[in-house]
Amino acid sequence: MRVRDARPDDNAGLVSLAARSTMDGDLALRFDREPDYFALNRLAGEEWRVGVVDGDSGPLGCIAVARRTAFLDGEPGSIAYVGDLKVHPDFRRQGVARALGQWAYQTALDLVGPTAPMISTILAGNDAATTLALGFVPGVTRWATIRSASVDLLTRHRPRRSDLAVRLADPADEPEMVKLWHRLAVRRQFAPALDGFPLDQPGLDYLLARRPDGELAGFVGLWDQHEIKQMRVMGYSARLAAVRVAFNAAAPLFGAPRLPKPGGALAYRTAFNVCASDAETLQTLLRHGCDRLHGRYSFLTVGLDVGDPLARALTGLRAQPTDVDLLVLNGPRDRRAPIHFEIATV
Repeated sequence: MRVRDARPDDNAGLVSLAARSTMDGDLALRFDREPDYFALNRLAGEEWRVGVVDGDSGPLGCIAVARRTAFLDGEPGSIAYVGDLKVHPDFRRQGVARALGQWAYQTALDLVGPTAPMISTILAGNDAATTLALGFVPGVTRWATIRSASVDLLTRHRPRRSDLAVRLADPADEPEMVKLWHRLAVRRQFAPALDGFPLDQPGLDYLLARRPDGELAGFVGLWDQHEIKQMRVMGYSARLAAVRVAFNAAAPLFGAPRLPKPGGALAYRTAFNVCASDAETLQTLLRHGCDRLHGRYSFLTVGLDVGDPLARALTGLRAQPTDVDLLVLNGPRDRRAPIHFEIATV
């Protein structure tokens, strides 16, 4: 089974493949990648490749590998991220995923070499994918659990009394943001080594918090990614269908958007470049963000390592969790340091 590098003219076939990839559960979801499948890959790292297995009428499967510069034990270094594995439902358990995995491993070796860390994420509970990944290359380990927490915006999460002043960032704030990022991110494994932030990107607003003396305490991006990926509800369990009816009945009273019918897109934003000196600062930022988004979006998604002290910021926000296993090959030395992982880029 041959894997080749994707070409620009594969876009339509890959968009169609993504539309066949549904995550089943009480809430059946899929991520569409219209109109440009590769838009998300371009965000994944400084260099990237997408592998494709061809079928008679389009791609049977795909996988992506990206090279990133990230902090490892306090120093910037190269890592490879392997993700975006998709296999057509009619061709699963036929060796497509294994062929793509072999291609991805060789591609990661080409991009970062044999000793640099390689990381990947798998939805917790996906035993088949986890078994394949753990058995594929000796030394792959479950490193951490990343919790994707969806904070509902049906009711207002009003900011609590605080001495922090929160406002939208502007270009003049960027040098301080970079300085704070480097001071805090250096303590977190796999945090990207950034020298700037996309403050002018449409759909992405940065909130920042300052102490009474003007010192920057933290910031977070609130990203509407509808232009590059759309989360669609493909089905509700009987329990959630009843919840949807009740939610939609109450939504106009609270000024919240209704949950869509099956096939409809959810209105949400994702926390991006989370940077805070402590959990209280992050909660203040999140509450201000939720207050700003109320009435326009259904939820705000925040991804944090479950062992990260910042995870306490979600206390009281009624977030619904989805756990993801972070798998690592050639990991850094310090396993006690919290993990930084950008769920917005997957």
